[in-house]
Amino acid sequence: MSNYLSYVKKCFSMILLALAFALISCASTSETAPDWVANYRTIYPDSEYIVQRGRADTEETSRTEAIAQIARYFQTSVNANLKTNIHSVSSGQNVDETTTVVNDVDVMSQVDLFAVEYTDSYYNKNEKKWYCVAYINRENAWVQYKPTVEGAKSEFYAMCRNAEKESDSFSKCMAYGKAWKSGVKFLEKLEYARILNSKKEAAYSGDRTAVSEIPSLISQEQQNCRIFLSVNGDYGNIITSAVTETFSKNGFMISKSAGGTNYTAQVFVDSNAQGSDPVSIFPSLDLKITSKEGRTVFSNQTKVRSKTVAYTLENAQKKAFPVLAEEADKAISEQLSKLFAYK
Repeated sequence: MSNYLSYVKKCFSMILLALAFALISCASTSETAPDWVANYRTIYPDSEYIVQRGRADTEETSRTEAIAQIARYFQTSVNANLKTNIHSVSSGQNVDETTTVVNDVDVMSQVDLFAVEYTDSYYNKNEKKWYCVAYINRENAWVQYKPTVEGAKSEFYAMCRNAEKESDSFSKCMAYGKAWKSGVKFLEKLEYARILNSKKEAAYSGDRTAVSEIPSLISQEQQNCRIFLSVNGDYGNIITSAVTETFSKNGFMISKSAGGTNYTAQVFVDSNAQGSDPVSIFPSLDLKITSKEGRTVFSNQTKVRSKTVAYTLENAQKKAFPVLAEEADKAISEQLSKLFAYK
């Protein structure tokens, strides 16, 4: 009997020992870090995923940090890629110029992320830190994002078709300016797509070329915009010289005679004089460009807000008109830049 009890005790001890080992083993397994904590770029290879790891004091913050890093990656990459030079060459009568366009605009202040997935968070007791990995499957993301790219593409080509329909060169320049603005937005979508799935985005290389050709198309049409300038109310050709210089530096040809031109720029300068001996003036400029058919294609009004006082009107004009010329140059150049977009 004693041998039997001894045997039972021995068996019971072995069972307890086995249970103890099992418990220890289970505890050790639960404390083992998942493979993605240290090797997340191996578990989620770059060829298939966009992935970032978050590390923080709380579980929620670790997830937030992971997705924030992905957002920063997108934002930095898209902005850097869009800050590129686009070279276009335009040729006309005895003209061979190269236009360099630099799009240096921060196009993405915020990133709209989608198709994001997360691992379960892991707590490292030794570090007292939470870990989490956020990842985007490139194939799945492209399926969701492709309609956005196609929408931007359709809008760009619609703008191009609108420009091609214009028979008037000045109006065509402005229409191509709208196409350029649309094209820049399209390029932004393509840069985002390139990060998501570069293989899919490569199919749009021809569309990128189409966007880059817009500045050249604008320059070519500008060669057809030969403008005859007529100025009324000037003093010492101050305004005439200034407006001529403004349009010339913006790519337009100014002619001294109406022959051979297809546009007329009428400039009316008004001193808006008040009083006499001394006289006060608040000069203004009214510019209107019309085609041969009498269609107004461009207009501008510029006023000098400050008062100029002199004992004669001529002296007042001599002092105030250079100020008006400077203001007009700035206003007209800014307006043309907005209309033609790429300048």
